[in-house]
Amino acid sequence: MIVNIIMFFTMYPVLLVLYFCFRGQYQYADGCLFAVNMKPEWIKEPEVAAIVEKFRREMKQYFIFLLIVPLSSFLIKYISIQLTIWMMWILLAIALLCLPLVQANNGLKRWKTEHCLYETEKMEHRIELKAVGKIRRVKFLPFFLPNLAALLLALVPVWAKSFNPALEKTIELSSVGWLTIVMWLCGVALTAVAVWMDRQPTAVINNDSDVNLNYTRARKNIWKNFWLIVLWLNTAFAAVILAASFLADNMGWMILTGSMVYALATLLLCIPLMKQLRKIEAVYEAKRELNDNADDDRHWIWGIFYYNPADRHSMVPKKVGMGTTMNLATPVGKGSAILDAVVLMVTIPAMCIWLILDEFTPIRLAVEDEILYAKHLNVDYEIQVEDIEHVEKITELPSWSKSSGTAMDTLEKGTFFIRNVGKCEVFLNPENTEFLHFSADGTDYYMSGSDDAQTEEIYQIIQSREVPRVQHALFLPGIPLRDGKGVIPHQMFAEVPGVLQVKGVYDGFPR
Repeated sequence: MIVNIIMFFTMYPVLLVLYFCFRGQYQYADGCLFAVNMKPEWIKEPEVAAIVEKFRREMKQYFIFLLIVPLSSFLIKYISIQLTIWMMWILLAIALLCLPLVQANNGLKRWKTEHCLYETEKMEHRIELKAVGKIRRVKFLPFFLPNLAALLLALVPVWAKSFNPALEKTIELSSVGWLTIVMWLCGVALTAVAVWMDRQPTAVINNDSDVNLNYTRARKNIWKNFWLIVLWLNTAFAAVILAASFLADNMGWMILTGSMVYALATLLLCIPLMKQLRKIEAVYEAKRELNDNADDDRHWIWGIFYYNPADRHSMVPKKVGMGTTMNLATPVGKGSAILDAVVLMVTIPAMCIWLILDEFTPIRLAVEDEILYAKHLNVDYEIQVEDIEHVEKITELPSWSKSSGTAMDTLEKGTFFIRNVGKCEVFLNPENTEFLHFSADGTDYYMSGSDDAQTEEIYQIIQSREVPRVQHALFLPGIPLRDGKGVIPHQMFAEVPGVLQVKGVYDGFPR
């Protein structure tokens, strides 16, 4: 259930953002309709109006369908199936919401071709030279401060571990340190994106340079505020990770909640961002005399992918959505397209298949040739039976959090952390009622078989073969008994704890 709740609050907003982003393409803005260059008088044509109406109708139908589909995951108890439904759903959402746009874009291009409008279009690219390179809204100090705060938070676990190594058993400093470092690196990446967008050239929408400068300044200011808020959210999440490690008994739940809030807040920020950008477009619509995107829309495949061998730029502003996209005609663009295709068509389905195999393949414990094997998809642990100490059966598992590995309703496997105890290795089915707890080579283990019967069987085997702590004793009638630690009179043999084996016969020669 927890996976469904997480995905519901983090993935549903993605659907809303995608819907409003694609739905807005039916509105004539920036000299375009459905990413096709259009003149205002063309919009009133009956064929164009029919394309717009069809687009709006299909978008509503697909949106309602996509709202319902993922709810089926709440009827399934298996985490791998739940995640598969959500992953496949988001891919389906992208495809279905793009479909009306693709059809409308192709329809308008076909209409323009039939009316020979491409031959009458005059494509002009104009560059604003007044105050070129001087419109910069991203300043050093406002973006430096949240990154500095995130870096200091990332260094806290390192300092704590160096000052007090004993904290490693109380707080999972290694994992916390890596998480905070990752969040700091995310902040650096966000800053780089903000700087790159801020350095884009001035938009040209009017013959008056002051109009162009004010328009560009307003848009860059909106983007600057957006990236700055996201950057502080990123730093706040790093602080939540650190606070959870020191304050919360169950660190995992606090970090999980923080990540949900962080993702949800970031997605929801996109809605006012789009509204503000559209408001700017509405304000300057009357002043727009030139089309800033006056490139040939036939270079835009479905209005989404840009392919222009004559353009040497690797990245260009998007016609649909926000930000930039790759020119697929360049080597960088082709590489990016291949990578995206691999991720979407191979990596995500492969990950879903692996999760299903991971959850539905039963675990197994077996003792072979004096070695305890813990087997799942492969052999996860090999432990010499003679190294196992203090084996016990338990019916309740401690409260722990996963450091690395798998944590499902039917499978917990990997390295886990117990507060005030430290790390341990886990290999068990949480739905069982009996588990094994033992130590080997200084490491704590919690294990179980596929069911309680297998767990009991392995427990009896280990108990019968467990090697005592005093492994060698020399028993000689009438002379002292030596146990490796000193000389003990043989009369005290029955009082020596742990002496279970008597080996060797004294023949007068040293051994």
